[in-house]
Amino acid sequence: MYVFNIKNIRRSKGISLNKLHEMTGVSRAYLFDLENNRRFNPTMFILQKIAEELEVDIKELFYSLDELENLKEEMYRRIDEYGLDSKETLEVSQIIDLLINVKMKKRD
Repeated sequence: MYVFNIKNIRRSKGISLNKLHEMTGVSRAYLFDLENNRRFNPTMFILQKIAEELEVDIKELFYSLDELENLKEEMYRRIDEYGLDSKETLEVSQIIDLLINVKMKKRD
């Protein structure tokens, strides 16, 4: 299972989801699912297209376990700014949960 960082990269470059769809030819629904970690099995071809259009190395499309502490700090910041039950906090919390699950699966 992978945890994707596509949404943050896309947003930091000022590219809408629809524009990324147009640039890559990957369906908007599929991109949405990847960005929100609802799909975990894209082909290398799709990932390469996304990476090329976002002008990043393909490795940058993934979160790593090393980023767990940074994500926790971001979650705490969002709790302070938006509240515990906000969608902004939930986004980061879900990524942390997925990374922890990946970490636990690697131990098994």
